[in-house]
Amino acid sequence: MTKGRGGGAEAGLSRVSAALLAMSRHLEVRDVLKTIVVSARELLDAEYAALGVPDDHGGFAQFVVDGVSEEQWKAIGPLPRQHGILAAMLKDATPQRLADVRLDARFEGWPSAHPVMSDFLGLPIADGDEVLGAVFLANKRCPKPEGGCGFTAEDEELLSILAQHAAIALTNARLHERSRELTIAGERARLAHELHDAVSQKLFSLRLTAQAATALVDRDPGRAKDELQQITLLAAEAADELRSAVVELRPAALDEDGLVATLRTQVQVLDRAHSARVTFACHGVRALPAAQEEAVLRVAQEALHNALRHADAGQVDVTLARHGQGARLRVADDGRGFDPSAVRRAGRHLGLVSMRYRADGVGGGLTVESVPGKGTVIEMAVPGG
Repeated sequence: MTKGRGGGAEAGLSRVSAALLAMSRHLEVRDVLKTIVVSARELLDAEYAALGVPDDHGGFAQFVVDGVSEEQWKAIGPLPRQHGILAAMLKDATPQRLADVRLDARFEGWPSAHPVMSDFLGLPIADGDEVLGAVFLANKRCPKPEGGCGFTAEDEELLSILAQHAAIALTNARLHERSRELTIAGERARLAHELHDAVSQKLFSLRLTAQAATALVDRDPGRAKDELQQITLLAAEAADELRSAVVELRPAALDEDGLVATLRTQVQVLDRAHSARVTFACHGVRALPAAQEEAVLRVAQEALHNALRHADAGQVDVTLARHGQGARLRVADDGRGFDPSAVRRAGRHLGLVSMRYRADGVGGGLTVESVPGKGTVIEMAVPGG
């Protein structure tokens, strides 16, 4: 009998290990939550699983389910509130293992489209004293003991291990997203500076041309008319730059718009803000995992910054193309280039170390080709999902 229990424990720990590895692969909060829920349901062979992250208003900021179809989930209606058994797990940080959730005194009913649930196992996900959320399972696929719960003490122990590591994964994902927000804020500040310079130059030219037109009105009306036409043109260009500033200084839309649209927009902004010609072309690129898309965007931004600020380029071409199941980024400029033999010094100066780090971090690769006086080509290849 002991041998049988040991074998079951080893199998259970093996499944926990697999679940933990799955969680560690994700850096986005939503991906981590979904992985936790799917892993928990598969680990304990339950029909349904859910995880709720509470907000500060008695509801849930995020609520992820597994075992319920999309149509059924939509039919259920609004997200649940923090009440009944969910509230007990969140506020008291106490596990809940019930033979029939419907017979519990705290049970307050479900919407009409909600699936029927009986045996129930739920645990808080906590980081120290802070309760980050609650994970729960229902309807274990096994014969139920008379009047008892299908979920066992061993199930509760396995879910507890999963919940502890889920807290770490969720905290890391939140820190990653916060770091990304700070990076985006820095990029927005840099973009604001570039747009400010471009608009300032247009307004300065507008003022000088207006002064010239004023001086020519009496002694050379023909030339004054030409200057006034130039004023009209400069005013229209300044208005375009100001509209761009309003549009482009909104928060980066990588999550909403995807890599292709976000990169195209940023290239268009840089093309307007600099005297160099900056172009973008895309060939058959599919959506990539979030981490890959962010890495490609950051490398593209760094390469563009180098070309426009350090290389004195007159032409910069950005190309994004499908590469197997992934994508290949190419940023080529006709700037001053550098000597690859001095790559250590140049790497620090041009951010090549950080670009290689970003590429390596998502399983990709980075190549840099440059010749003094003949420009630079930076290519980055990343795998798909």
